[in-house]
Amino acid sequence: MHRTTGRGAILALLALIVGSSFFCRMTLNSLQQSLQAGMGLSDNQVALLLGSAMAVPAVIGGIPVGLLVDRFNRARLIMVFCLLSFAGTLVTALSDSLTLLFASRALIGFSTAAVSITVPSLLADLFPPSRRGRGSMIYGISQVGGMAVAFAVGGALVTILPATDLWRSGALIMSVPLLLVFLLSLLLREQPRMEIARERPSLAVSAIELWTFRRMILPLFGGVVAISVADGATLVWVVPTLTRTFGMSAAYANGVMGIALVVGGLLGPIFGGLAADRSLGSGGVVRAMSLLALLAGASVLLGLFAVAPGSALASVCLTAFLLVGSMVISVSLTLITVLLPNELRGFAVSVLAVVQILLSAGLSPSLVSIVAAGIGGPANVGTALAIVCAASSLVSAIAFLVGRRAEKRQPTQLRSIMAGAAFH
Repeated sequence: MHRTTGRGAILALLALIVGSSFFCRMTLNSLQQSLQAGMGLSDNQVALLLGSAMAVPAVIGGIPVGLLVDRFNRARLIMVFCLLSFAGTLVTALSDSLTLLFASRALIGFSTAAVSITVPSLLADLFPPSRRGRGSMIYGISQVGGMAVAFAVGGALVTILPATDLWRSGALIMSVPLLLVFLLSLLLREQPRMEIARERPSLAVSAIELWTFRRMILPLFGGVVAISVADGATLVWVVPTLTRTFGMSAAYANGVMGIALVVGGLLGPIFGGLAADRSLGSGGVVRAMSLLALLAGASVLLGLFAVAPGSALASVCLTAFLLVGSMVISVSLTLITVLLPNELRGFAVSVLAVVQILLSAGLSPSLVSIVAAGIGGPANVGTALAIVCAASSLVSAIAFLVGRRAEKRQPTQLRSIMAGAAFH
């Protein structure tokens, strides 16, 4: 097989795996209304299933997965994670209690986090440093594409399947493509690792080495986590907000979210990946951090979509909000893969994922329901969502500005980018 063709096939397979992982994660989100009615769950119990249940195993297993990624065959690890995604979705469909639902969602939470940690490491080795924004672009497009398909399929199933146990039948149907992806993952092969400074360092050595990058890493991680809290809250509560605040049907609300993810979520990684390569190549980390601060600032205003005066404006602002959030994640991921040596990337992404999932998946869904209860009850979930999204985006902008200021005082030399120029 020609080298370019082989590389393209690997990229396509990795994109499919990422997309299926986030499709798996969103299966119940798109069927949330049916699940809540069928199982007699409260808003807080739904938040537990869609938030904490997925966050806890990801937090516990994230760093061990990162260490495995930096040391062992990443292709075989991905195969195992794909199998877990399928198994978790299948068990979800067969669950008859809140406890079993929690366990199945926990399995999915772990597998999704593990894929998110492993795939960026492989993608980084398929691109030279000067073009790693393209790898982040592929990852982001696949991630959002998988979520968009989940909402679209869920919306279609709501209109097709009988109302009785609709969520259960829907989850069972949505497990079928996950089995196919697992079988395709058997074809994936490990790639040569680039830019290795130290072979298989211990956990202590990895932590110490990562700490030397704290001036850049801490504000970067802080900004990413804050924007992820806003995104996490939106993914869980956008459909109830659109139905309760704007009077949309569940099927129509799922369709709006699916379109918003396709338009905003797919364009975001494209714009973000290209902007990351351009800003890093022309202005270094300072320009990249300036771009991130600007995007997070725009997210503050767009995060008010849930209290927009009309469903049309709310839909437009929602789409732009998701676009900006995707750009932030894409640019930030590119910075991590460019500035850190190979043996630290999996560990760094796992640390970020642990904090990110703990707060975005574990805290933000419950945060919205708590705020809603505090300002008047479930009918005010839209206002609560707007408060959480705007406040989180503001924290993100401040974090990126702190990173920009620190970088201006002591610039980072992007030697790896200049070295990668020869690969164009």
